[in-house]
Amino acid sequence: MFSLDAQASGGTATRNPRRRQRTISDDSVALRQSSKRRKRSFLAPDTFIPPTQQRLNGHLPAIHGDPVSNGHPPEARKHRDVSVDTTSLAIRNRGNKRIEREKRGSKQDEGVVQTKNDNYVVTQDPNIPDALRDILSREPWQSEISSSLGHAVATTYNQAIIWCYRHGSSAIDVSNPLVIKLPNLSPKTLSPLHSLPLGMLVHDSGAGEIALLVVMPLSGHVTYWEAVKRAANADSVRQKQQILQGSIGGLLSSEVITRITEAEPDGFILTTSNGRVIHLTVRDPQGRPQISTQYMRSNVASGKGLLGSITSVFSAASWRRDIAAVRTGPLQGKSHRTCIVATAQGLFQAWELVRHSTKTLRFEVDVKDEIFNALQKSSLGRVTEDMKSDILITDFALFPKSEITHEEHSSHRLLVLASIQRGRTGIYNLVDLSLRNGSVEIDVVHPITCYSEGQHPAEHWNSFKTQLLLPEPTQTAFVIFDKSVVLVSLARIEESPSSQIQIESHTLPDPFQDALYLRQHDHDYHVVGCCSEDNLTGLGKATCTLLVHGFGMARITTLPIKEGQSALERSTVTVRSKMEQAIFYGEMPYNLLDFDPGRSQFEIDGTELEAAALEINDSIMSSSSPYIPAITPSMEHQLRLRATALAELNNFATRWPLKLATRWQLLWSAEKMSAAIAIWKTYNAQLSLRNQERETTLLPELLDMMNAKYKVENRPERGETDIVRHYLIHDVWRIELVIPWAERAVEELYKEGIQDPAKQLSLINQAVDIQIRSMEAAFAFRTANAEAYGLGKDMIEDGIYQGRYESLPEPWTSIIETVTNVKRLTDVSRQMALNHADTPGSEDGGVDFEIVQKVAADNPRLVHICCQVYDERCRWLKAQPDAQTKAEADALTRAYHQIRRDLIVQIADLEMPDEGIKLAERYRDMQALVDVIERSTSQALDRLAEPGLSESDELDYRIQVESNRERMESYFTTYGSEWADVLYSNTISHGTIADLFDNASDFQKFLTLYLRGKPEYNKLSWINEVLAEHNFAKAADDLMAAQKQECSLWSKKIELSMGKLALLAAKEQEIPQIKSDIAARMIRRADRRIEIIDIQDQIHAYIQPSLVQALDEDAKFKIAIEEFGLYATKAMPTLRIIFEQNMAKLVSRQVLDTEDIIDIITLINDNTQHVDELGFSHQRFFLALKVLTLSGLGKLDPGRHELHEKIIWRRCILNDDWEVLNQTEAKDDEAVARETRATALFQTLKAGFEDGTFDIIQPKPPSAILTAGTTVASLRTSSRYVNTSDSALKALAQDLEKEDRRLEDALERGRLEMRWNGIVEAAKASARADADRHGVEMAQMEMVKRKVAARLGLGDSEVEDVYTNGHVHGGVPMDEQGDTLMD
Repeated sequence: MFSLDAQASGGTATRNPRRRQRTISDDSVALRQSSKRRKRSFLAPDTFIPPTQQRLNGHLPAIHGDPVSNGHPPEARKHRDVSVDTTSLAIRNRGNKRIEREKRGSKQDEGVVQTKNDNYVVTQDPNIPDALRDILSREPWQSEISSSLGHAVATTYNQAIIWCYRHGSSAIDVSNPLVIKLPNLSPKTLSPLHSLPLGMLVHDSGAGEIALLVVMPLSGHVTYWEAVKRAANADSVRQKQQILQGSIGGLLSSEVITRITEAEPDGFILTTSNGRVIHLTVRDPQGRPQISTQYMRSNVASGKGLLGSITSVFSAASWRRDIAAVRTGPLQGKSHRTCIVATAQGLFQAWELVRHSTKTLRFEVDVKDEIFNALQKSSLGRVTEDMKSDILITDFALFPKSEITHEEHSSHRLLVLASIQRGRTGIYNLVDLSLRNGSVEIDVVHPITCYSEGQHPAEHWNSFKTQLLLPEPTQTAFVIFDKSVVLVSLARIEESPSSQIQIESHTLPDPFQDALYLRQHDHDYHVVGCCSEDNLTGLGKATCTLLVHGFGMARITTLPIKEGQSALERSTVTVRSKMEQAIFYGEMPYNLLDFDPGRSQFEIDGTELEAAALEINDSIMSSSSPYIPAITPSMEHQLRLRATALAELNNFATRWPLKLATRWQLLWSAEKMSAAIAIWKTYNAQLSLRNQERETTLLPELLDMMNAKYKVENRPERGETDIVRHYLIHDVWRIELVIPWAERAVEELYKEGIQDPAKQLSLINQAVDIQIRSMEAAFAFRTANAEAYGLGKDMIEDGIYQGRYESLPEPWTSIIETVTNVKRLTDVSRQMALNHADTPGSEDGGVDFEIVQKVAADNPRLVHICCQVYDERCRWLKAQPDAQTKAEADALTRAYHQIRRDLIVQIADLEMPDEGIKLAERYRDMQALVDVIERSTSQALDRLAEPGLSESDELDYRIQVESNRERMESYFTTYGSEWADVLYSNTISHGTIADLFDNASDFQKFLTLYLRGKPEYNKLSWINEVLAEHNFAKAADDLMAAQKQECSLWSKKIELSMGKLALLAAKEQEIPQIKSDIAARMIRRADRRIEIIDIQDQIHAYIQPSLVQALDEDAKFKIAIEEFGLYATKAMPTLRIIFEQNMAKLVSRQVLDTEDIIDIITLINDNTQHVDELGFSHQRFFLALKVLTLSGLGKLDPGRHELHEKIIWRRCILNDDWEVLNQTEAKDDEAVARETRATALFQTLKAGFEDGTFDIIQPKPPSAILTAGTTVASLRTSSRYVNTSDSALKALAQDLEKEDRRLEDALERGRLEMRWNGIVEAAKASARADADRHGVEMAQMEMVKRKVAARLGLGDSEVEDVYTNGHVHGGVPMDEQGDTLMD
């Protein structure tokens, strides 16, 4: 050890430092470059990567577990820079300093851009030597950067590596750095348990070259090379002669050197872990090399005032203080410099350094209280009283242009980084203050709001510590954390009325600031060194350089404010800017920065994000984004760059909950880009294959035809002559217009004269390619990426969204023009292929058969696209709120289903039935599936029937037929009833019903299910139930259901009869489906319906004799109306219409319902021209009452039953003239009785009593049937007229009222009410007399039967058979009395 003021005990220089510098010719130690050595680029791809690893983008993998350290970077210097080249060891730069700076600055932007926006740019510095890779990948290291020299040094345990990182600042070959071996050290010094050597590069004032100082932190051993270039190239002996060595005395046992600060000329400031400050020099007062050290101790005594009241911070009693930072001011004159020392607790000292003289403490001041008060005022509540004890001074920087004089009232302007650590968070502020002779004045506080991560405890005492950089021009400050960087603008906002209002309302935005985060999740990037680059470009750009472990060197450069932009406008970090950085740089391989919004403190509002996302989306689609080149040698490459950017935009934006419409807009843009790539590839291939005649290429033609409002017009005067590339660069966002124009352009070219079939076919082929490639690419992209765009994993089927369309704009893939023109091109291309299918091509320009085949082969794909766009269009229209659009959707849906079926079936015409079948299966269109298989089978059978068919073709067609049969059978398993229903419906519609039952054995259950589910096929279903299922009960149900819908009277009766038989069979089988009582009830119901049919037959039989002579049905109808409709035509138009309608059904043998039968019976005239053998005219009103009873309306609808019952009785009474019957003058009783018995009323009453009907139900007297149906209200009591309009009912009531008036006349003039009871009793007596007479006859008949049985020896049943069926006994015919009949 040596005394503080003595010279170092190490060796001195062996040469005269003031000797003249030798030229390259006589300098034996000058560095000579080998002419044969291959030079490397400034940035090798494998910088910092071990030889066994692949070098990627100059990144250095993190060396885990190895301590790294960093000294404090020197401040910018004002003296001339020194350049060293291979021809001169020390050549002073006497050129124009500004020009040189601009030249150096011109190189700063070289390298890979890591991110860029309007405020700053981050680049990877390419000037990293490859040799560092091998050295620094094997052992721990730390580094220091010298901005003033443009060089950096990395020190390991045994060597120092020096390289030039700024191009043009040295003659040192960037690809071949200088390596200097450190002198032999003691084993203790070399122990990896201790810290790495601290190194610093300076300009040696004596040698005029770059010098290197290395200090061993623990031992205090000092080594100084005043000319590193010569030292690196000298042998070991001469290298020892060129170094100075010494030691720092007075270090405590656990005290180490923590930082070196340059204090030129020939001086350095060292700080220790115990808070002591040491001044080290490398020359004595005579300028000879010599290492000297001196501890800077305060000699200020206690006394009044600030400086007198506080014991010096560096006195023996206060050594253990935490030194936050040491900064030296600019050199004043030749030997004076000021040094500012700051502690973490807020104590600042100003020292005056004089070369080779004492170090004087000018003043010290504690600024903690002033800073705390300023923070409280500016923080708006963020800083509270309880945080005062937590305030720490982390670092500070001197404003470069401030001057420090020798006067007592010297002024020092500082920018101080003050922090408050609370757990995992930190509050950071930049305080602009001035120190004036021991007092402090705070100018402004810049709160850092964009960063609040807490500082983690250092893993090692010499780990990187947070630093504040303030490069010229002093408009931006850089706060360098170990894993992040914060940029804070110091520009002041100009005062204006608006800014003043914002200040008063506390709404003035903070000056621009932003935080950059180093990537951590896949690379352990962290800062190991940094420095300011003072105004390298001379253009007002603040720059700092970082050395990042695992990455290399990076440069952050702020960009000047744009012309016309104010500081206030620049103050906001926009959401769009953040998004663009993440999108365009976030996924770069080995990017230095992490753009994950989860790490950033920047708050992103969802609404702003959506707006920014759409803006960025639009800029990408129109190639207006500054981050993507509009023109590249490869058009496909440019499109893919934009596609990648769109994908990254979505990856970033979908981290927030976006609106459905926004997600779709982003997806649609990506789809369009995918379609554009497909179109370009198709067009590019067409250009490559185009023949020498330069046949017409469709894409440029259609773009040229397109209206100017649908594209950005080319400007040939600016070199924009390629219309296709120009469109794909600027107009991809509306590429949906190209799809329909592909077909329209073919039409237009045809109109312009291209009518040659070969050329037409070529154009159609190109149009098909455009539509197929683009649409398939779009739908495929949608299917593959829908989940990534937040649309759900299973929401896309066949490229079509299955969710709700209510909030969505019109999908670009299904605009109406696309729907229409894709369908049109599908038809045109298919027809063109069919037209030329058998037309052989010729060598002299005929149709190219290969193109014909290609167009035909592409048709199924085009059909598929057509189905997709129709489907999507229908879905979107249905979701629209207006009724007109919904109606359009319904119409389009119906049309789509038919169009889809037709297009799929027509594929079979191109002899590609399998493709049609695939499409039908895809859409589960069973009708199309049946049709295409049947057409395929039919075509194959037709070909088999052709003569001269080759054996191979015959075999192919037979295989096709058999394959179709097997496929149809397999569909029963695949689709079940869905397939069976359509197949069976098709079979029935073709009239091949026999096949329905003949071929159903294997799939009987499907046939049964089909028929049971189709009520309209009940006439077939009952056959299946009887023959196949043996279910007579179900057969009966089918027959009963069928007869209800039957219009033919004969068929209805047959169905009822067969239904009755089926019920009897089911009853006998005692099957579980039907019970005995239910069967009996159903049989009775069938009997009643058959009886009603029999009554209708009687009516027809009554009028039939009059219709015999008619030639046709019309003639029969006219005759029936003329002869039997007289009563209904008398001034009763409504009843006449009803009668004519019913008579038309009766004549044509159609089924009449209950009310129609009643009307036809009660309104028909008596037939006087033909003999009524059946006695219909005498009992027709009773038959009407019987029909009413058989119908069951009495229980089902009492009101309806009562109304029609009254109408029947009224018309029965009105059938005779009771006024005439009441005239009994000159008539005996027999005559009066005879006339009474001839009336319809008497005949009806008698028939009712004979039948027993009136024994249970009393006939209604005339007074009880008055007003029946004469009002709308009374008609409404019948359910028959529920849906009849009031006007129609009013007209009917008027006719019925006329009947009612006639009844009133009969009651008044014919005294019918008085005669009613007598007529009823007479009818009853007549019925009983007839019954008695019939009984006597039946008794006599029974006596005869017994006599016959006795004579012949027959049983009762045999005798009955003889009388009933006319059987012959013993071969001899007999009469009813048993007498033998003779011939």
